[in-house]
Amino acid sequence: MSLAVLYINSHHRNGFFVREANESAKSFRKYLPDAKYYLYTDAKDLDGIDQFDEIRDAEFYVPEFLKNRCHMNGQMIVKHRVMQEMSEDKVLLLGADTYALKDGVAVLPDLLDNFDIAASHAPKTRIVPSHTHGLIPELPVAFPEFNCDLILYNNTQAVKNFIKSWANAYLADMFSHYHDQGTFRFLLYKTNLRIATLPPEWNYRLDLYREDTVILQNREKLHEYLQSQKQPTN
Repeated sequence: MSLAVLYINSHHRNGFFVREANESAKSFRKYLPDAKYYLYTDAKDLDGIDQFDEIRDAEFYVPEFLKNRCHMNGQMIVKHRVMQEMSEDKVLLLGADTYALKDGVAVLPDLLDNFDIAASHAPKTRIVPSHTHGLIPELPVAFPEFNCDLILYNNTQAVKNFIKSWANAYLADMFSHYHDQGTFRFLLYKTNLRIATLPPEWNYRLDLYREDTVILQNREKLHEYLQSQKQPTN
């Protein structure tokens, strides 16, 4: 079955996120060489960006209601749209700051043989209250948020319908949440989709590096890890 690996990154910080995504894609290609790698971006200077099979133009904008919250580059709206546009059987959405460290990445798409969608719990603050409404009262605190920088899903109509509902809820500012994880949590709790919850080492974001980490998502710790892997020169 076909697999798409998807990145959505804007031109901000002089193309930093696009260059970071290129390095991320390079690390995942080592373990998922047969996937098709996509970058959606509004960056124009793409010199050295060589890890993507397709680079597609995207318009990034920030709605008025989001201007004082996080994710101010506008990538959430692009993400929700293009997740519905993929044609491959399976899709792995990745943030630019993810990095594949171990060969366990190769079996990650196999989860979709028995599940519809897979993601890891958000670290540290497992539930971020709305900046105006607090917690979502009808959801138990034992069902925390998922990190929406790594989402693996079967590209079925049922999942596309879920993503469309997520996009609509986000644009409607359903919970006045700081980012799109609040509506993602709410809709996952209400859905009949089969959810695979990845263990932390498959989307590791905390400050103390773990040797069992399969996918690291921590810019500072990644730099330390890569420095530690360099072979000393004689």
